[in-house]
Amino acid sequence: MMFKPATVLYAVLGLATFGNAAAVPAEDTTAAAPLEKRVWLSNFDMQVLCRQQLANGASAIRKGGKCGDWRCLYDNVEHHPNMAVYCATKHGNQAYAACGGGSVWDWQCHDRN
Repeated sequence: MMFKPATVLYAVLGLATFGNAAAVPAEDTTAAAPLEKRVWLSNFDMQVLCRQQLANGASAIRKGGKCGDWRCLYDNVEHHPNMAVYCATKHGNQAYAACGGGSVWDWQCHDRN
């Protein structure tokens, strides 16, 4: 009996996905608040973030289009911005950073309260 390659591929993918349910980690509920508990506080101002975290002469640059593609440029050296520190500085320690849509423009500060 001969199997079609696509059938074998689907079987392998199915086993890899559902074959060992015990190996699937439990959902991490501490990573972010449930949607109904999120309180939007503000969007990000990346220029302000870079200047707060480095120096007044720093500027924000994009290396691509995804959430993690922001860099702060100062003295011709690229630095990774700390989004969590930006939100905590701007809104207090209960604030957290989230990039919901997946693009560089989707960074926001939220509060769980």
